[in-house]
Amino acid sequence: MNNLNDTLPGLMHRATENLEPVSTDLLERSLQQGIRLRRRRTTILSITGASAVLATAGLIVGGTQLFGSPSGAAVAGTTSPSAKASAAKPTAKPVTPKQTLATLKSLVAGPGRTLSKPESWGETDFAAAAYVVDDGKGASRVEVFVAGGNMQDPCAEPGAKCTVRSDGSKLFTATEQPEYTDGRQDEYGVVNNYVVLTYKDGRQISLTSYNGPAEKDAQHTRPKPLFTVAQLAALAENKAWKFPPASVSKGFEGSKALEEKKLGKTTK
Repeated sequence: MNNLNDTLPGLMHRATENLEPVSTDLLERSLQQGIRLRRRRTTILSITGASAVLATAGLIVGGTQLFGSPSGAAVAGTTSPSAKASAAKPTAKPVTPKQTLATLKSLVAGPGRTLSKPESWGETDFAAAAYVVDDGKGASRVEVFVAGGNMQDPCAEPGAKCTVRSDGSKLFTATEQPEYTDGRQDEYGVVNNYVVLTYKDGRQISLTSYNGPAEKDAQHTRPKPLFTVAQLAALAENKAWKFPPASVSKGFEGSKALEEKKLGKTTK
């Protein structure tokens, strides 16, 4: 009989010798797109129970294929006792990015305003959308981000400009903050107004208005953003916004993680 210590390394080598490494091109493109995205906003690390169930199911199926059906397995045509137990009650349907885009459009549209370049992106745990709004005095990109819960609270940062409201929610505001921290700020001159409204139950919505048609790599087209901080706060408070179910959002990674979340951003 061959020594197991001698044969095991050879078996492992043959099993992995044809595996290909992660495409460096894909990785590079993902990183480049991530760098373009906002650093200061927050996101959610979605750790859904469904993912765990699927992973467990995959292990069980794989084990069955390798080692055969376990003893006592149900015979074809018989009723499994677990069939009824597995039936789950329907949960609330998550808001879609398209719905968020439609809500944004309904709230920022108005007489004399032209809307263009609609964008929407998201997953089951968050939804985001953007429009370029021009009131005849210059274009302004307007973005919105909604999440169901467990988001990073910007008011927890030292020195944050926040207001605790009568309903217990907290409003974070930032006025005309520069987009860049280096020489590009002098080149492009883009600034933004930014608000984050966090409710007591964890729901969160943020809105940003720029003084240009894009967040980065574009010249500003007006002295100040179209919407003031007060106007953005009023938009955030609007009851028209729909949020993902709180049960979907399981955690957060901080501002850098939003860059990775937004890699799936698409133009609608």
